[in-house]
Amino acid sequence: MFKKLTALLTALFLVVTMAALSVSPAFAITQAQAKAQAYAYNKHSIGLTSVENARDLGGYKTKDGRTVKFGKLIRTGDLTNLSAADQKKLLKKYKITKDIDFRSYRNLIMDGQDPELPGVTYHHYPYSSTKNFLLSTDGLVVTTDMLKELIALDFKGDFFATYYREGYGSIFTSEDGIAMIRGFFDELLDANGAPVLFHCVHGKDRTGNAAMLLLTVLGVDKKTIIEDFLLTNDYFADEQKTTYDRVYSLTHNKAVAKDISLIDGVKRDWILKSYKTIEENYGSVDNFLKKTIGLSNKDMKKLQKAYLQ
Repeated sequence: MFKKLTALLTALFLVVTMAALSVSPAFAITQAQAKAQAYAYNKHSIGLTSVENARDLGGYKTKDGRTVKFGKLIRTGDLTNLSAADQKKLLKKYKITKDIDFRSYRNLIMDGQDPELPGVTYHHYPYSSTKNFLLSTDGLVVTTDMLKELIALDFKGDFFATYYREGYGSIFTSEDGIAMIRGFFDELLDANGAPVLFHCVHGKDRTGNAAMLLLTVLGVDKKTIIEDFLLTNDYFADEQKTTYDRVYSLTHNKAVAKDISLIDGVKRDWILKSYKTIEENYGSVDNFLKKTIGLSNKDMKKLQKAYLQ
């Protein structure tokens, strides 16, 4: 029974994917203020129509009173369907110099390569939470009968939530997760203030964790960082509803439909899992960045000088 359930859940996952700096004691910010920052500047959207979850990290205030520069740090979903108009915007308006791709090799095979953009260097630092949390099985198809069988097995609707939460933790304890983060900061240091774009598939999980670490280095407070992470739910609200409705029509089970709709969203406890994993394994985000990723105080100051005003 356990093997059968594992196969069903793995199949379900695959088909859906296919279809700090420490806070200064004197600094304090309320939850409302943090949320207001995240929702300012038209929710940070850069107005791309062919790329998911495309937004600018500019505008966030730091604990020492500085501000993240606009137009320098762009986080998005994959660029495989980048339109001519959006390409022009990235090149002419934002003057992107680097495209940093966190997608796994399986993602590239399924979705395609990023387009070559003139004057933009491509850098690939793959990470796959599937490899670290589940055994990958290709070619499985989930049918209506299988979904119904999940319900018959008393599935509680926490498979995707568990998958993502534990996948977030594995970023900071796996070799390829750490390599992804180290490569990301190497590219930022090399860019030295030039505009960069970083992404995964939906721009929410691998990208969300990278943004969390970057904003920490720049001195943005934890509450605001979490609110920036949660903005994904606004960008994907329509997709979440569509997925929920489609799965509910097959299963007539709200728990299953809500859980599977998380493929198009995020939850607060996922990024809190990242923080907890870092703290349990390294003591603090600052220790992780310095001792494991290899960022020196000089590196952090360089990034702050480059991307803050």
